[in-house]
Amino acid sequence: MNILQLQNLGKRYKGSKEWAVKGVNLTVQKGQINALLGESGCGKTTLLRLIAGFEVPSSGSVVLNRQTVAGEGKFVSPQKRKVGIVFQDYALFPHLTVWENIMFGLFKSDKKTATEKTNKALQLTGLQGLEKRYPHQLSGGQKQRVALARAMAPQPELILFDEPFSNIDSMRKNQMRDDIFNIIKKTQTTSVFVTHEPKDVLAISDAISLIRQGELVQTGRPHAIYHHPVNQYVAGFFGKTNLISALTVADGLQTPMGLIPFRHSFSAQQKVNLSIRPEAFNFVNDGRHAFRGEIVSIRFYGEYNEFICRVRSSEGEITDLVIHSNKDAGVGEEILFEIKEQFIHIMQQP
Repeated sequence: MNILQLQNLGKRYKGSKEWAVKGVNLTVQKGQINALLGESGCGKTTLLRLIAGFEVPSSGSVVLNRQTVAGEGKFVSPQKRKVGIVFQDYALFPHLTVWENIMFGLFKSDKKTATEKTNKALQLTGLQGLEKRYPHQLSGGQKQRVALARAMAPQPELILFDEPFSNIDSMRKNQMRDDIFNIIKKTQTTSVFVTHEPKDVLAISDAISLIRQGELVQTGRPHAIYHHPVNQYVAGFFGKTNLISALTVADGLQTPMGLIPFRHSFSAQQKVNLSIRPEAFNFVNDGRHAFRGEIVSIRFYGEYNEFICRVRSSEGEITDLVIHSNKDAGVGEEILFEIKEQFIHIMQQP
């Protein structure tokens, strides 16, 4: 069942020639976590505000739970959309306790129902025992939990997160990310995250929608969008990758460093670009399809070493590859490596 549908949604602010959001089509299913990802100023926050009802679309429509709430001559106010919002700065009332902040969104419920829902939200978010504290007495992570509890207490159809991890230090971010994921999945709450940080959403999202200059570039599951980007921009946005030009031939891909055996469906002699992630390489002792290279630099990242490996073709062309491995090797060492075929992704050249 679809909870959210954006149909050709667009927003152009008065006095501006440029579209902040243009022609966005997006569907979010019940219980799904969808991330709106993009650089600062790309339009993702405007898109969130259009969903919430803080902005009126210039074109297209917003459909929530099969009801049009914006577009087609209709506009439903934010408080009537059954949408919860967790703001970047938490937006907690400083003069209210944790309990009172959560209760604030339940003013339409009778006292008994409001109390039950507040207790349930406290339990879900692990805030028991902090009910009487004020926001200034809480850590950043605890404030985030209060904001989440307040958004969840009215049991909305959809929860929107605006850069939810930006105010949390890196040591606590992973734990907070996992906690929010577990809470959302436990309650089967449909949610949309807005963020500029890919690592914040790759591990917890069911789908990612990458936005560039107000337009949707690619939508897909995290694994698919990471390993099968539609273009070089998407490939680079999700971390380091090796972008290599190639020519399709009958038995594979002809690259500046030599032939990569690869089964493909492209016609011969077609110019393409390859995206090969750093983890797609295996160091080997020998191999018919192995490449020879020299390690020119090493950086230690804890979980892996990052090698810059220089490959010289028989014609003298140089290709520098980024390779992630736990192999123990030194600068200047000559190595052999193979490329895992399943991690080679072909992109057509523009």
